[in-house]
Amino acid sequence: MGITTATTTSQQIKTASSIAFPVIMENLLMTLVSIVDTAMVGAIGAHATSAVALVASPTWVVNAAVQGASAGCSVLVAHRVGADNWDGARRGARESMMIGLMMGLFFLVVMELLSVHIPVWMGGEADICPLSTTYLRIVAAGYPLYIMGLVTCGAIRGAGDTSTPMRITATANILNMILNYLLIYPAREISISGVTMPMWGAGMGVAGAALATAVSTAISGFAVLIILLRRKAGLFVRLHESYRLIRQDMSEVLEVALPASAERLTINIGQIFYIRIISSLGTVMLAAHHIAVTAEAVSYNPGFGYQAAGTTLAGQCIGARNERLAHRYGAISIWSGVAFMFVTGAMLIIFARPFVGLFTPDQEVVKYAAVAERIAGVAQPFFAMSIVGSGVLRGLGDAKITIPIALLSMWAIRIPLALLFVLKLGLGLRGAWYALLIDLTLRGIVTLARFYSGRWKKNHDWIKEKAADL
Repeated sequence: MGITTATTTSQQIKTASSIAFPVIMENLLMTLVSIVDTAMVGAIGAHATSAVALVASPTWVVNAAVQGASAGCSVLVAHRVGADNWDGARRGARESMMIGLMMGLFFLVVMELLSVHIPVWMGGEADICPLSTTYLRIVAAGYPLYIMGLVTCGAIRGAGDTSTPMRITATANILNMILNYLLIYPAREISISGVTMPMWGAGMGVAGAALATAVSTAISGFAVLIILLRRKAGLFVRLHESYRLIRQDMSEVLEVALPASAERLTINIGQIFYIRIISSLGTVMLAAHHIAVTAEAVSYNPGFGYQAAGTTLAGQCIGARNERLAHRYGAISIWSGVAFMFVTGAMLIIFARPFVGLFTPDQEVVKYAAVAERIAGVAQPFFAMSIVGSGVLRGLGDAKITIPIALLSMWAIRIPLALLFVLKLGLGLRGAWYALLIDLTLRGIVTLARFYSGRWKKNHDWIKEKAADL
């Protein structure tokens, strides 16, 4: 059902959900892979978990730029599809591929140059830093194809197709788990139905987890190219067509990508300082924090699903010049995300200890991770307002406002409160997560207020002209 043919509230919710649910499943699969990675690495010991945790937040800086580019390409294609300009949408898909490939090559070089220094900057202990460096270098090898695929998937979602990225992610994640199993552990014997047989294993440990990630992510990017080349209708690409970046298109992409990247960069750089505060508490606390973050990721998957729906549907409505429907789909996306994340947050609170216990046999790590998980559960509905609301605002052409919101919440609230609670009041890991709770709550409320203020209408001349005629 299309955006304009859905006239009742139930039909509009169904339209939004049809876009959101494949993204939720895609993110859930990605989260499950992260969970499997954490559990498999955690089986080696707390030092291995800490080695991966130490470099998780610096890679978020890369993700900030990639997510921004993906969001910009998504809105570009959504506007073209809403205006029924499929030639422009297909050109946007080709440009997305080129943008992603260039970004992948750039970040590959950056990570190779800085991989020795990043673990040290993050305050890692001497026996952990070499493992972290190895992990970074290997994962970065898959960046060119992987990032090309991620950015292009943004364009695919902008056309309203969220099923294709989900299928690609599912295949890559299954491959990742298989490779993890073979590369992390040494050769061993396994028993199936009472039959014992030898199982080959590379015994690479942390390096094996990194290699599995690099191979599977690179294949996922290549799969995006093959799928778009084979399509005959809708959004497709052809190798003989121009992949030149058009100035007007890049201006529209950057109008969304720069604020989106700046928002994520503001948050992710803040995360680095936040992790630096937590790492001062020692290896056990850092491992507990990493496991809590990994487990929490399951709960906010609905938020990112409805974020994609909000960006796509609001963007297509703006392209079709339907202000009323754009607002309607924005509200439906936000409150649907809040409802789902209220439920998932409650589950985090109720099942915190058994859930985090899946990731490590270390009961001290489990104890502290469960405390963090319960605090995270309280924050989830407000986190949904922030996640979905920011995506809706991008689709509505009001992306710039997300920068000051992120800047205020991270640097004026979370970091100062984390320093106060952890270093001054001695609340440990619990104090760090109290700071996170306050940050996410205020960020969600402010984002929701911005959406309902209607100030995004000032960014579109055709809305101002319509208002002047009334």
